[in-house]
Amino acid sequence: VLRVLACRRCVTPGVFVGAGEGLGMAVPRILAVALVLAALVADAGARPTVRNIKTHSEFNKFLKHHAEVTGLPVVIDYFSDGCGPCRMVAPHYKKMAEQFKDKAVFAKVDINFNRETASHQMISSMPTFQFYLFGKKRDQFSGADTNRIMSMTQQLVREAETKNIEVTLEALQAFYKEHAPDKAAEMDEKKLQDILTKAGKGGGPGHYQLVKALKKKYDGKAPKTRARAVPTEGGAGTKGDGKAGDAGGGGSKAKADSSSSKPNLHLATVEQMEAEIKRRREEEEEKKAEAETDDDDTPKFPIYVAENRTLIRGAEQVVIIGSGPAGLSAAVYAARAGLHPVVAAPAIGGQLQGKGVDVENYPGVNMSTGPNLVYEMQLQAAQFGAVFEQEMVTMLDVSQRPFTVKTNDSTILAHSVIIATGADSRWLGAPGEWEHRGGGVSSCATCDGFLYSDKHVVVVGGGDAAMEDALVLARTSASVKVLHRRDAFRASKVLADRVLAHPKIEVMWDTTVESFEGKKVRVLPGGLTVELAEDGSVVEENFARMRVKEIKERLDAGGISYAGVKEKDELVKVLRAAVAEALAPAVADEGGGELAAAAAEEASEREHGLNRAVALIMRDQSLSGKERFERIQRAKAEAASGTNFPPKSPTEQQTGWGSAAGGSAASNAGTALSPGSPQRSPESPLPGGGGG
Repeated sequence: VLRVLACRRCVTPGVFVGAGEGLGMAVPRILAVALVLAALVADAGARPTVRNIKTHSEFNKFLKHHAEVTGLPVVIDYFSDGCGPCRMVAPHYKKMAEQFKDKAVFAKVDINFNRETASHQMISSMPTFQFYLFGKKRDQFSGADTNRIMSMTQQLVREAETKNIEVTLEALQAFYKEHAPDKAAEMDEKKLQDILTKAGKGGGPGHYQLVKALKKKYDGKAPKTRARAVPTEGGAGTKGDGKAGDAGGGGSKAKADSSSSKPNLHLATVEQMEAEIKRRREEEEEKKAEAETDDDDTPKFPIYVAENRTLIRGAEQVVIIGSGPAGLSAAVYAARAGLHPVVAAPAIGGQLQGKGVDVENYPGVNMSTGPNLVYEMQLQAAQFGAVFEQEMVTMLDVSQRPFTVKTNDSTILAHSVIIATGADSRWLGAPGEWEHRGGGVSSCATCDGFLYSDKHVVVVGGGDAAMEDALVLARTSASVKVLHRRDAFRASKVLADRVLAHPKIEVMWDTTVESFEGKKVRVLPGGLTVELAEDGSVVEENFARMRVKEIKERLDAGGISYAGVKEKDELVKVLRAAVAEALAPAVADEGGGELAAAAAEEASEREHGLNRAVALIMRDQSLSGKERFERIQRAKAEAASGTNFPPKSPTEQQTGWGSAAGGSAASNAGTALSPGSPQRSPESPLPGGGGG
């Protein structure tokens, strides 16, 4: 600021200010502008822990920036606020982002807000996680599998640390002088610089390949390398994407580039300085918005920490299993009684959390969504002293006092336990239903409805949940068919009338589902997809029968360039070659990564199998606490050895883990399935076991 004012004293009014403006008026205005600029420069924003990508152009810039500038692995979570598993995995995802800070970059895409990116990436279920390294997609899977996220991130971080190196011009010159003096005499500094530029500016995998090639040519000799310089947070002048520059750039060259592209303060006109202020204010607003969205997943109520608890006779006074309206009502009463309850349940909030329409039938609540109502209940319980353990309860032992409540991360002793687990989704049990869950068959229209925008969908059921789901899907889907086994709905008259009057909804009465049929698809590295047969082998597709639009969509999804190719036959050749290349065996030096990924996938499948077995055991009402404990231990042992895991179907699970009575509720409910919000089976007074 002082330098700017000093320059102004040396300038005559006719040269510096515009017509009709005197120096006395201009200097205070310039001082104010310069002070604002100085404040904006000083207030540099830090990288958010999890970046919220709001537009498709931002998505592309984000990947490009970390491919060309930082070389860091990128993990992206595709989610929806109405998706229970998405909300459950969000805190763990944020913890991983903090754990891998400066080693990997974590981002999230709300598919309801950034629909273009979700459609372009062909996201078909939620949550879906993608992993990128050096701009290439390395893996993609669906489901809240934290172990697989951790395993894949660790693998990419190790690979990035190995390949994210830089060969300097001085090191390359020294190498040729020592090991190839004849060639060193022929190559001047410009030629050496061209080699490094071709390998990639600033280092990265190109430099790693250069070192490998030189080692092979010169009997294991290679130039000295150093770790690639990753721009630090809050630095100035990043390459490529200024907006997506989560890690800024900080070198002198960056400063020079910045000064050459931005107006020089002591030479700028007032209009230029005001324009610069406006631009920087917009950047600051974007950074603040990022900081706000970054905290969306952080609960505003107290989380259970065992070390901070005051126990009564060595145990909690009361633990409440379930975080729906029933569990939170119990939490409010227990907290107001001074019992300091612990609410143990995932951050899903019960059935109400996934309600896709407004809550209309709750006294005192007018035009509020389910998630908002659950959130207010949680705040109310927390206000009186309740704390929340946001983990799945895996075991409850009531054979001795104090009772033992085990979650995924903790063991809690309690003098009293309130079970408010609510109900479970009621599945049909029809052939193909189990195999296609998450791939076209869903129990949550609010969670997965957007994934079938402009497509024809079916809702099975005739209760309130089915009516609500049909109305939710009708907003985005091309058409909705409601299949009901009777000739009249059992839903409330208000909802039934809305469904019958909706122009996009058709009702098929006296109809039941016999089976579900579909295709298995594998996502290849890079984003291309191939169809799989029942044995897992790749089905050879007839690309010539596809439309040009479909071929281009497949190429776009895989990031394959077809610039200048217009004829269909040529496009088919490009697609066929790209699929063949993606299916080709990995090169020798990358074989370890492939094996690690396969091992991680196998471990993930075993864990899913164990979770399903434990869920079935816990649902079996005929078992005592001791019998449940013994069966869970046996399931864990067999999962560790790989025996019978993962189970292939509910029937196979029942024969190995649950009694006939334990599995009957799911199969008997098949004739009256409502695949929306879970609901209690009228045939049985017992809950289905959702919240716990």
